[in-house]
Amino acid sequence: MWETLVLRLQALLSRGEIWGLLILAVVLWWARHRIPGPEHVRRIANRTLSLGVALSLAYALLLVAETLLLLDIGALFRVGGRLLLVGLLTYAGWELLEAGAAYAIARIPTRDEFQERRLRTAQSLTLWVGRVLILFVATAMILDIFQVNIAPLVAGAGVVGLALGLGSQKLMQDIIAGFFILVEDQFRVGDSIQVAGVGGTVEEMSLRVTKVRDFNGVLHFIPNSEITQVANRTRAWARAIAEVGVAYDSNLAQVESTLIQVGQALYEENPDGIFLEQPFPLGPEALGDSAITFRLVARVRPGKQWDAQRIMRRRIKEAFDAAGITIPFPQMDVHLKQEG
Repeated sequence: MWETLVLRLQALLSRGEIWGLLILAVVLWWARHRIPGPEHVRRIANRTLSLGVALSLAYALLLVAETLLLLDIGALFRVGGRLLLVGLLTYAGWELLEAGAAYAIARIPTRDEFQERRLRTAQSLTLWVGRVLILFVATAMILDIFQVNIAPLVAGAGVVGLALGLGSQKLMQDIIAGFFILVEDQFRVGDSIQVAGVGGTVEEMSLRVTKVRDFNGVLHFIPNSEITQVANRTRAWARAIAEVGVAYDSNLAQVESTLIQVGQALYEENPDGIFLEQPFPLGPEALGDSAITFRLVARVRPGKQWDAQRIMRRRIKEAFDAAGITIPFPQMDVHLKQEG
């Protein structure tokens, strides 16, 4: 027995391919920590070299088992070869999915933290769905290699998936709608929006629900699938409009000139950098029962239109008082008719 064991050990030590595989594994392990280049390139290369180390060691162990135990590993090689092919295809699909998602994200210019977070959310969701599909296909292929009938498994998975789909249909609609809201950048946290019959400020948003707090302080939870139309009042720029009525006996040229002066003064002072352009007058806009309506209009920073309108109304009132222009109140003419 001992003589047989010694002979097998001698045969093991004399097999150069085993030593070659061990040396290859050591070289690959050493090289994986010394790869130059960008972070994503080094990460993919590290994984590839680690897979090479694992395969080299596994092949060496099979040769050791063949030598010491006198096993016929032909069948193992056939099964192992198919498993190796499935593993390589799975690994290649996994890496291509991750590299493709990273490349697509890198090609999109990001301008702020919210857009970066939005893109990362879309990337994570894409990777999650893609990885689930890859693992499902790889599992089915491995079971087929071991001659396991996967038809019942696929049918059962279909039934379970159908049940889950029917039970969570609303949830999936919310998630899909939230995904497209993020991708299309319809609104952001802090935006003032009108959506699903609710107007207010977006406090939080996720793939399933959007939280909007209205002017009265009430927080509304709106499922994303119910968001079919969005009115965003704070995107890029906003319009500030201040209306004022003047008496019918007013000098309209003087009114327009005074409004121009108010707009120039506001743009020159530009408190807090609110105004993006000089406010300009429009009018006469309407001939009312007791007043002629003028408008002072300007483009302002998003979300600042309400502050701008309050400033414009105050300045208009002060300028009209100084110029002697009357801002009338509703009046009624009463005619008395006397019989006889």
